[in-house]
Amino acid sequence: MDIRYDLHIHSALSPCAENDMTPGNIVGMAYVNGLDLISVTDHQSCANVRSAMAAAERIKEEYGKAPVIVPGMEIECAEGFHILAYFPDLRTSEDFQKYLLPYRLVVRNRPEIFGEQYLFNENDEVSGTVEDLLLTASNLRSEILMDEIDRAGGVFVPAHIDRDSFSMLASLGCIPEDFKGHILELSKSCDTDTFFKRYPEIGKYGRIRNSDAHRLSDIAYPGEVLTVPDDFADGFDASSLIGALRKNMCR
Repeated sequence: MDIRYDLHIHSALSPCAENDMTPGNIVGMAYVNGLDLISVTDHQSCANVRSAMAAAERIKEEYGKAPVIVPGMEIECAEGFHILAYFPDLRTSEDFQKYLLPYRLVVRNRPEIFGEQYLFNENDEVSGTVEDLLLTASNLRSEILMDEIDRAGGVFVPAHIDRDSFSMLASLGCIPEDFKGHILELSKSCDTDTFFKRYPEIGKYGRIRNSDAHRLSDIAYPGEVLTVPDDFADGFDASSLIGALRKNMCR
């Protein structure tokens, strides 16, 4: 079974995202673009995922179908690169956010420099802001962070590995031999032919390709295709998808 996805989307909780990246607008755009599966992956936080799920429920009630929401976040490890974390359900992602909080460098956000960090309620209305800057790194090394995501039942994916900043390759110079994952993310602008010639070892890993959307027009259209087991034909949710990814059953 093939599903179209975009698993790296920032809401207006991320200070680098546009203010109209509300959960409702994100899910609505994903629906219009024909996506089956999306993840809202704000920096160090999943606080707007609940509202995205509520938006998906409204769309499903009205139109009979809506994108499945995978709870997620984008985390910066101590080595300075980004890791996408995906979780089987909302509670697990919220628990992991609580776990991560003591390990983050806490500095006050300056909206005039970095942008606002908006929280939204289930009606897609601004319900508050996060005062601590979410762009700061955690002091957890990548191997510890990945182990903890795995222990929580989630999936970890080094983000946009082809980029010159905030990527595993840029920070470490290689994919470590003891890397325990089996999936890497490529950015939408990656020249794959050139990239694979430079790093042929990437070929042994599974790969996903996402938009890293910071504005509504960035959200993937028509999205990349992920092939999942045929028994998903009767429907799938975040938990079943995470289970398939953990078992390396998707391609």
